[in-house]
Order: sequence, then C-alpha cells, then structure tokens
Amino acid sequence: MFPAICILFALLLESAGGFLITVDAHEEICFHEHVLENERITISFEVMEGGFKDIGVSIKGPEAELLHHSDRDSVGSFTFSASKRGVYTLCFDNQLSTLTPKVLMFQFHVIRGLAYYTDPQRRGDDVLEQAIVQLMINELSGKMIAVKQEQEYMHVRYRGHLAVSDSVHFRIVSWSIFGPSMLLIMTVLEVYYLKRFFEVRRVV
Repeated sequence: MFPAICILFALLLESAGGFLITVDAHEEICFHEHVLENERITISFEVMEGGFKDIGVSIKGPEAELLHHSDRDSVGSFTFSASKRGVYTLCFDNQLSTLTPKVLMFQFHVIRGLAYYTDPQRRGDDVLEQAIVQLMINELSGKMIAVKQEQEYMHVRYRGHLAVSDSVHFRIVSWSIFGPSMLLIMTVLEVYYLKRFFEVRRVV
C-alpha cells in the first residue's frame, strides 16, 4: 500500500502542473517541459484578475516552432500530441499592459505513454505489471488536477463576489443612515421655518 501511495505522489509531481501566478506589466513568463514523441500535452489557462483579463499566449515546440500565438486571450484550452521529441514551451506575455499585473491560473499537463514506464532506464524497477498501474494512476492524477483547478477557480470567483457583496452592503447601510438623517434635518428646518413664518411681531 505504501509504495502505491509513493508512486501516486511521484506521478502527481511529475506529470502535471497546476499553478496560480502573477505576471507583472511588461513581463513574460515561460515554462518548459521535455516531451517524448506521441505523448499528449494538455494546456489550459484563464485570467482571473487584472485589467481587461487578457494576456498574450504562445506555445512553442522543439526547434522553436510556433504552435500557437495570440496577443489577447482571456481563457483557452489546448490538447495535442507531440509530433517530435524535445522541449515544449508555454509563455505568458503581459507586454501590452502598461501598469496592470495579471493573475492567471493555468495547467501544463503531459500524459506519458505506457512505454515511458516500461523502459527500465526510466523506471526504478523491472515489474511490467506495475507499469499498467502507473498509467492508470497517471490518468487519475490528471483528473484530480482538473478538479483542483476548478476548486481554485471557484475560490477566486467567491472572493470577487464577496468583495462586491461587501461593497453593496456598505452602500445600503450608508444610504439607510443618510436618508433618515436628511429627512430628520429637513423636518426640523421646515418646523423652524413655519414657526418663524407665522410668528406674530408686535411693535411697542
């Protein structure tokens, strides 16, 4: 049981990466992953906060070939198989923003093939049956990362909605105090004015 748990945590750290990062104005952040041929790559992202909630995104394959590029994206998801073996790069570019940093959540997930685990040079053992279990755990880890990412996204949305709710509550309370106060002041002024208007002045 304990070795299976160790394998699960190792695969979670190795095969998937879900992150919440901040990209400052005029900044570009890149992430790299070494991928074998025919392995599946899943990339998803969403801008959570900052400006118009858009950011530049580029995906490059080995030999710096451009697989995807956009100057302004708010959300995106890409899944493809690696045509070549090498380093694949994911970059987020906030060069178009002059002052506003962008907070975004993204996932860079590589689904390894069965050959990756059956190769003794890549694995630490020579048990073929364990390779199938590792592949199943790898697929499970990808689904767990997707659930975790959704929970983080809902948490960020909750914080945003809570801030709006607090602001509306403060305005309602302020107006509920301001309205009766103005009414009371106007009532006192009207009584004072009417009292002065109907006051009888006598000349001695």
